[in-house]
Amino acid sequence: MKKFAGKITEIKPLYLIVAGVLVAVLVIAGVFVFAGGDDESDLPDPTLGVGEGDASQLPGSKRRPPKQAPRVRTGVVDEARRVGRLAVAQARGTIVDPSRVRIRVSAAPKQTVTVDYQLGCFRDRQTRVGRGSYRTRTPDTRGVPLPMQGAETCIVTASAQLTKLIGEGRVKVAVIAGG
Repeated sequence: MKKFAGKITEIKPLYLIVAGVLVAVLVIAGVFVFAGGDDESDLPDPTLGVGEGDASQLPGSKRRPPKQAPRVRTGVVDEARRVGRLAVAQARGTIVDPSRVRIRVSAAPKQTVTVDYQLGCFRDRQTRVGRGSYRTRTPDTRGVPLPMQGAETCIVTASAQLTKLIGEGRVKVAVIAGG
């Protein structure tokens, strides 16, 4: 026991200074990390525009507003294309009086793609949501089940993602109503 206690008294002052500086740096870094500093970037910018801070709503803004989701009865509701490794394309829109919904996907080079879809259908204050996913070789057109028959409207979202890492690829997805 005395040998251990004797070694403690032999600590050099230089080690104490280094340990003290290290503790001080860790405490200061912890304050900035956990307290977050005085960054006010979380607050909405009051100059960004009407409603939700959309910069495209400002007078003289060069930004274009986002494309509105199409609203159709039959035909191609929306179509989206993307290019890149593991690219994801997303098409969406509103179908009035839906009778049938199909999703068409294609890719170049031809490969397997993952398709995810969601339909939210409405009728007389009732709502039903249907969702699903599948993998298929392209090109492919597939019908998806309506979650509610006789719906007044259905909001449809479909996305397709490339699955092969073979350089840059192209993917296209379309939502088709009726016929």
